Amino acid sequence: MDFAATTVKLPDGEYVPFLFTVKELVAKGEGSSFKPGFTWGGEFTVPSYRTGGFLDPKGRGMYLGYDQAVALPAMQSDGQGGQEELFKETNKVFDIGKGVIEMEVNKVNQELGEIGGVFVSKQPSDTDMGAKAPRTILLKGIFYGK
Repeated sequence: MDFAATTVKLPDGEYVPFLFTVKELVAKGEGSSFKPGFTWGGEFTVPSYRTGGFLDPKGRGMYLGYDQAVALPAMQSDGQGGQEELFKETNKVFDIGKGVIEMEVNKVNQELGEIGGVFVSKQPSDTDMGAKAPRTILLKGIFYGK
């Protein structure tokens, strides 16, 4: 799996987008065979939710689109606070984060060469191309492999 673009809705109604991924995962565990109780895991790379070609609703992007939205230049040149926030909003970056996953095998079918189990993964959310601080996403689920 490379990634799956996903959005979760928090209890307060806020939507948090993130890439569900295990990109560049090198999972390690103790032992030489998959059997119930075998645990393994490791770190992986979490690429930016959006690529450089993405344009926000105001037409701003990392390498395409406008540098600024129409009303923002006056706000940036007034010398008042908030300029750093506007800079982050208009100067898009491709953030790369780190995630970690742990998995435990609880079912093995030797005959078919299949394993299954549970996982817990922690990774950063989208940063809106550098405009927002990432949230920590905790994922729990079931995995299957052949």
